[in-house]
Amino acid sequence: MHPIRAILFDLDGVIVDSNPAIEHFWKSITDQEGIELTDLAIRTWIHGRKVGDTLSGLFGHLSEERHQEIREAAQQFDLSITPKAVAGVTDFIRQLQKQSLPVGLVTSSHHSRMLKMITQLDIHNQFTHFVTAQDVSKGKPDPEPYLAMSSKMELDPGHCLVFEDAISGIQSAQKAGMHSIGIGKDWARKDLCLHGAKDVISDFCEIIIHQRTFTTPNGTVFTSVG
Repeated sequence: MHPIRAILFDLDGVIVDSNPAIEHFWKSITDQEGIELTDLAIRTWIHGRKVGDTLSGLFGHLSEERHQEIREAAQQFDLSITPKAVAGVTDFIRQLQKQSLPVGLVTSSHHSRMLKMITQLDIHNQFTHFVTAQDVSKGKPDPEPYLAMSSKMELDPGHCLVFEDAISGIQSAQKAGMHSIGIGKDWARKDLCLHGAKDVISDFCEIIIHQRTFTTPNGTVFTSVG
């Protein structure tokens, strides 16, 4: 049983079901450049990563001019999508408020995009703290984003529970000394657990909340403490 004083969320793939659209966008770019976009490349360089990391990881051989074109296309894409919520997440977040638990959002996205997404879901008032791309010099998998959040919350990292869908996010939380639960389908379970996730759930309907405890499908129990 792990005592928890705060719950932290990633954005894409955790709160909003945007990953299919994100993968489709980057597939269109790699197709233009004649690059094969493998599942490993998606997990390593796209999900949970800043655009700059994606560019260096997948398109490092391209000119700076082309990098800028891709950046601008990515910005337009971000402004255009209106993804739905991951199943169960909005109810789960609202239940956390009833527990009087601080709730934070740690994302590689920019603040304006993040705010647009959670405002569309009417949960923008449920979060106490945010860490976005502008707040850190190093993105996930570096621990800086989650350490920045624990500093903002004035909490020991070991008392924070993180929900992440990407390997880079799980690694970031793990290096920061936090507990983490992965979000993803069966194919993601092995990868996310291998990098430190305590369990992997398909969506938030699988988390059982009873009084002040949270139980995952494999029986891992987290308890909230004041």
